[in-house]
Amino acid sequence: MKNIYKTFCLLALSGIVFTSCEDGDDHTGESLIEYTNVGATVSSASQSYTVSESDIHTSGDYTIPYTVTLNEAVTATTIIDLIQTGGEADSEDYETSSITVSPGNTTGTGYITVFSNAYVEGTETLELTAKSRANLNINDYSIDITIDDDYINDQLDFQLTWEGSFTGSVGTGADLVLDFCAMDFDILIYDETLTDVGFYNAATGSCPESATLSGLPDGFYYVVVDLYDNPLYVYEGGIDVPITFSWSQDYFDSVTGSITLNAYNTDSTSGTYAIATITIEDGYIYTVQAY
Repeated sequence: MKNIYKTFCLLALSGIVFTSCEDGDDHTGESLIEYTNVGATVSSASQSYTVSESDIHTSGDYTIPYTVTLNEAVTATTIIDLIQTGGEADSEDYETSSITVSPGNTTGTGYITVFSNAYVEGTETLELTAKSRANLNINDYSIDITIDDDYINDQLDFQLTWEGSFTGSVGTGADLVLDFCAMDFDILIYDETLTDVGFYNAATGSCPESATLSGLPDGFYYVVVDLYDNPLYVYEGGIDVPITFSWSQDYFDSVTGSITLNAYNTDSTSGTYAIATITIEDGYIYTVQAY
């Protein structure tokens, strides 16, 4: 009788152990619900697009909406992603947003955004395929995008600065704080024969002077600083006025820098000095160096 009772107890304990294992949470934070009987249709206006990167740069990023429609409402949040399944494009060319369908709803919208990145890449392709995180009975949906007509940034931005001030004396002996910006410096561009190419976008009388260079033929050029006017010379301060030339080119991280020229003071009345050289290749590749 005792043996029968022991056997019964062991069987009861085994049932408790098995039940505990089967009822355990996986602790992943993800819903364990699988909507294998819920149908999902993903669609877009077209499943094939050709996008001009140059047009994107002018008009803004190119956005393609895509939608999902379920054949019945779900009781938990459902997410559909677009996964890259082909093509050479990468995360610098595009991004996608997932579709989230909230409980009780049957539709949702996501977006594909194509960027203009100004890299010389040639024509690129992209294939995206829809995938559900909840094992919906999803249709076979994919979208093909061709990105062509590279946008190439051929603009070199630069600036000339000469910030500062000094204290000068007026006839009565009173002190006067005088700003270096009263001096008028300009940037000129000379070609390799030292001929002025006629670029006067940074000869405006502003302080600082800023301009964008583009459209020059390939070749070697000098960046020249010219003192156009200086009303401060009458104060005979003789204070050094450092001139800093800085440059950058969007999308080209290595094309950036600055150079300082120490050739002027508050008594200077004229002076034209080369501060940098620029080499242009293929219409958009700039190499800037100190003179």
